[in-house]
Amino acid sequence: MQILIALASFVIAFIVSAVCMPWVMRLCIARGWVIHPGGRRTHEGVMPTIGGISIYIGFVVAILVMWGVGFAVPEFKRTERDELRLWLMLAGATLTFVVMWIDDVVELHWIPKFIVNIIAGLIAVGPFIWDHQLYPDALGALTEPRGIVFLGFNIPFMEYFSFYALSPWVAIIVTVFWLGWMVNTVNWADGVDGLAGGVSMIAGLMLGIHALLLDPAQYTVAIVPLALAGAATGFLLFNFPPAKIFMGDAGAELLGFVLGVSAILGGAKVATVLLVLGVWILDVAWLIVSRPLAGRLPTRSGRDHLHQRLTDGGFSARQIALYFYSISIIFGLLGITDIGTTGKLISLILLFLVGAGTIGYAMRIQPRAS
Repeated sequence: MQILIALASFVIAFIVSAVCMPWVMRLCIARGWVIHPGGRRTHEGVMPTIGGISIYIGFVVAILVMWGVGFAVPEFKRTERDELRLWLMLAGATLTFVVMWIDDVVELHWIPKFIVNIIAGLIAVGPFIWDHQLYPDALGALTEPRGIVFLGFNIPFMEYFSFYALSPWVAIIVTVFWLGWMVNTVNWADGVDGLAGGVSMIAGLMLGIHALLLDPAQYTVAIVPLALAGAATGFLLFNFPPAKIFMGDAGAELLGFVLGVSAILGGAKVATVLLVLGVWILDVAWLIVSRPLAGRLPTRSGRDHLHQRLTDGGFSARQIALYFYSISIIFGLLGITDIGTTGKLISLILLFLVGAGTIGYAMRIQPRAS
């Protein structure tokens, strides 16, 4: 029964997001929040561009409904620190969404957007910025910070690596960096119909299922990525090729922020995220290195993103989306399956080879001028 209740977060977010989408499309057209084909854009005709509004509404409604469920179902009742983390996540996600909505309308410089990414990360960290203490969890172990903090992760064949043990400030910096990286990973992947929404849907489902499979199950943790996956699925009904609307930076960065938070909640589930989004994380890393080598700023746009090179190579949006869906599903399932430390390490190595091979192939395609 508890699992069905947790899955209700996906269903609620999906329905709300899908129902809101036609209204959002009309709003975008009425307000002129549209983009025209040309330049790096290969779509045909005028396209509404802030579909992230429906993703945000669906996600927030589902989270608030499930928060209310906690007052009636004990397994979904949040502790004081759990509730704090919920509101911190919503605050950081809302700031990210609102500012990127503005960016979708007036196209902000990259510096204020970068600053907002940092501020949103610090909001997520919350009181841990000044209260560096860890508090007892349900089993009495000192593992609970007052905030969303990336405390450490497991290294295959080695002991747990703790950022917190090095310094609370190291944990804070790593948390902000991780959330910023995830935000830009999803944002930079958003360039082909159905791609960012579909991969985010898969990542959210994998993180939610992972939390439900743990013993004991993490019901309150699972509803966050499940709600995000549901909202992304509702959007995907209108964005899968051929798209009727784009999510915009408001949607992409919202998805990235919540996925980054979901990987931290309830103990770092970084391996799962790496296995689902690994190719795109590699693509971001490669662009950060390759653009300066070519005499360009990493933030300067161009047709050198992985999906854009594949588009220039003659692959359709549907082919590109389905290819990366397949990679995300296969490696995501490996991430949530009990295959042991060796299996996870082999999976990460295989993913790296697949990602590097795909990027290497795409690099042979000459990008069109931006």
